[in-house]
Amino acid sequence: MNEKEIQSDGLLAKRNTVAGGAQEETQEIDLLLLFNALRRHILIIIAVALLFALGAGIVCQFFITPLYTSTTSVYLVSANDSLLSLADIQLSSNIAPDYVDIIKSRSLLEHIISEMELEYTYEELYENVDVVNPTDTHIIKITVTDPSPKLAKNIANNLTTYAVEQISMIMEVSVPYIYDYAIAAEDPSFPSLTKTVVIAFVLGAVLAAGVIIFIAVMDTTVKTAEDIEQRCGMVTLTKVYYEGGKKKKGYGYGYGGYGYGYGYGYGSRSRSEVKAKNGQHTPKKPEGPKNGGEQK
Repeated sequence: MNEKEIQSDGLLAKRNTVAGGAQEETQEIDLLLLFNALRRHILIIIAVALLFALGAGIVCQFFITPLYTSTTSVYLVSANDSLLSLADIQLSSNIAPDYVDIIKSRSLLEHIISEMELEYTYEELYENVDVVNPTDTHIIKITVTDPSPKLAKNIANNLTTYAVEQISMIMEVSVPYIYDYAIAAEDPSFPSLTKTVVIAFVLGAVLAAGVIIFIAVMDTTVKTAEDIEQRCGMVTLTKVYYEGGKKKKGYGYGYGGYGYGYGYGYGSRSRSEVKAKNGQHTPKKPEGPKNGGEQK
């Protein structure tokens, strides 16, 4: 490798380094512009977020029907068994999915609808009943959801009581033990007013910030000397400040054969213009003799 090639490689490396530094600087300036845009409009962001939160709170309170849930818990092994063997525990774990299917069967739910004279169809009650078997447990949880907290409690308790009897009869096992009966809920499970308001506030703030960032990114007008240097690659030598747009009152000087006057505007009006406006007329000077004649 000769000396010219070494110099060429060094120059190329230097150019790449300078280009990389310029790119990083441009990225920092862009982020700074976005930060300043958000900072200048912080009141707008907060106002939009509060508006979203207020709207969500009003909708939750007056336009959405609250739902209440009540839950019962059933232990799959009978309480009358004084001694539980390992086989009994394993059996209860294996047949837990069968318990879930029996509890939500059509015959059980239609019996509850008929017994309690509910205004539900089988499909509607099926959607409002949730039966789960928590992982690695011998427990069945039956949850009922309804707009009335008292009705949700009654459905859950009646369904659980009837279900354990049917399970014992169908599967020929001991009656499972109900160790936790349902109670009427005081607060709705849906919608949660606090959670909804917080989510709406964050959503409003993010939406407002996104709009402001979009406007700032799409704004290609030149505002500073740095913008000219970045976009045009030209160095600014001087700045000219311009103040205008408002008419001010004050004294000024005219041009030509006019004197100074008082009025409105960027310049001034002549004394004759001011007098003419006030109803006064400036008398004309007598003209001299024409063609060299004498004045009489």
